[in-house]
Amino acid sequence: MIIVIGGGPAGRMAAVRLASAGREVTLLEQRALGGQCVHDGCMLVCGLNDVARAIRNTEFLCGCGVAAGSVSVRYPEVMRSLEKVQARLSEILERETLEAGVKVEYGVTAEVRDGRVVVDGVVREAEAVVVACGAEMYVPDVPGADLPGTYTARTIRSMPALPKRMAIIGGGISAAEFAYIFSAFGVEVMLFARHELLSILPERMHKAVRRDLSSVKIYEHHALERVLGSDAVSGVVAGGETFACDAVLFATGMRPSSPHVSGVQKGKDGSIIVNERMETSVPGVYACGDVTGAPYFTPVSRLQGFAAADAILGNPRTVDLSRVPFTVVLGLDYTVCPTAGETGMTFSSPNIAGPGSMWHVSDGSVGTMELTVAPESGKIVGFASSGPGTGVVGTYLGYLVRKGVTVHEFSPMLEVHPIPDGLYSMIRFAEGHLEKK
Repeated sequence: MIIVIGGGPAGRMAAVRLASAGREVTLLEQRALGGQCVHDGCMLVCGLNDVARAIRNTEFLCGCGVAAGSVSVRYPEVMRSLEKVQARLSEILERETLEAGVKVEYGVTAEVRDGRVVVDGVVREAEAVVVACGAEMYVPDVPGADLPGTYTARTIRSMPALPKRMAIIGGGISAAEFAYIFSAFGVEVMLFARHELLSILPERMHKAVRRDLSSVKIYEHHALERVLGSDAVSGVVAGGETFACDAVLFATGMRPSSPHVSGVQKGKDGSIIVNERMETSVPGVYACGDVTGAPYFTPVSRLQGFAAADAILGNPRTVDLSRVPFTVVLGLDYTVCPTAGETGMTFSSPNIAGPGSMWHVSDGSVGTMELTVAPESGKIVGFASSGPGTGVVGTYLGYLVRKGVTVHEFSPMLEVHPIPDGLYSMIRFAEGHLEKK
């Protein structure tokens, strides 16, 4: 018997892989399959952002004079309907998991003590254990952080109605995405970042980000000091200044959730340390996904889940995290594949027009793109693109970058037309430039 703890992307992938190989697998999950991605992260943001974009797109087309009318959000109905969609997604994942041969147990409390699994106080025998218990929302330890009216992505569904004025705390992806969403919903949003907002994005993209967040009051270098109020939130103190608000949303990152795992080596943040085989310091105990620490990206968790399973099956693989593409979802998608420290020649230009961006040619808000190429070999070492749907392009191009593809190999490709992403044309331009040199 192999026991998997946690039914998010990492644990579920590990369990399905093992069961598909003929192993007996039991997956332990406290609430529902899908993990943070389905319930408190990616799918939550996708659902809310679809509504926010519909509002902003309608406003833009009305401003162009090609549409008339107005649209507003029905927030309680949005959250109720979104929960139904999330439940449906969880049901689909459950069916896939069961059909693969995995036994699923819900609502149990599982611990790992020095390599032994304890479920609801009873020790269970297991030939191997996969710990995939994810991460929890991090809330800074400041006075008033637990007042009524303070939320995280996990608790935002309990907000009964849209507040008039919301303070969003954080400077990363989640903070920016929630700021875009709630400002589109008609909330007066203030965003407080300890440092710069979205410093992970190339400088060229920041202008477009600010345009997407033009209705958000952004305060950089404003660390949160306290949340004000007695029975409910009335304001915040950040950067030495006081700001009135009636709701606070913490988007301040995550911390690995590992207090119920003992006897294994951990980092200072509680992350479980693993080797290339995803095995912990205790033989036979593996860990994967967010519980092993940053980067907290669903695709990474999935790959690590597969890797843990393959190691148990005797076919170990290494998960390469040197270049992890990611997308920030605002009015545009901002997709980046980091250069991983490699240098090269960078080409940049505005993006092209296509579905979702055609009308934005009028104001130049079609997005931008960058491509970094090693001048001698022509190898693509990184890219960044903003526009509608750039995450799809980034998925496949990111894989080719990780494989070491060159602009010379890529340039004969035949693109699907029309698409609102011009990296294919930039790759051809880069090849021509290198050939002239």
